[in-house]
Amino acid sequence: MKTGRLLKFKRPGGEVHAYLYHDGEVVRASLYLLAPGFERSPVHEVTGADSDEVEADVRDWVDCYFPGS
Repeated sequence: MKTGRLLKFKRPGGEVHAYLYHDGEVVRASLYLLAPGFERSPVHEVTGADSDEVEADVRDWVDCYFPGS
């Protein structure tokens, strides 16, 4: 099991959860939409060399595709 960090974004109609973790030299983030009618597979993935960079990309993607109220 990989250890990492979970970011939660409350949005109208559901929540977006982003799980950030190190996979060797790469930082990865898998994003899931928790809302009725959606699969439980990732809706998007982000990779990068730096955790701050990946987190910023995750936040930008969530704001673009699932804007807050």
